[in-house]
Amino acid sequence: MSFRRHVGWLVAAAVFAVAVLPVLVYYTGAATLGPYSRGGLQQFLGDFLADLAGLRPAAWLLLLGPVVLVAAWRVLVALLWPRVSRG
Repeated sequence: MSFRRHVGWLVAAAVFAVAVLPVLVYYTGAATLGPYSRGGLQQFLGDFLADLAGLRPAAWLLLLGPVVLVAAWRVLVALLWPRVSRG
């Protein structure tokens, strides 16, 4: 598997972590814990981005979690998946 393809998966995970995951966290929290105390979705996203800029660990964990999981998966697949020899 090419390096470009590995990077593509990591970029896709990062885009998911920035664009989709915070929205899912907001709606999950609103459904289970009640409304966000500081406002709606826009305020939540603004707070998330401010926390990223402020280097808060929880925000960075949310952002980097999917990237780390995809990277670990790609490493495991590269190491453990049997290679088919073409002869």
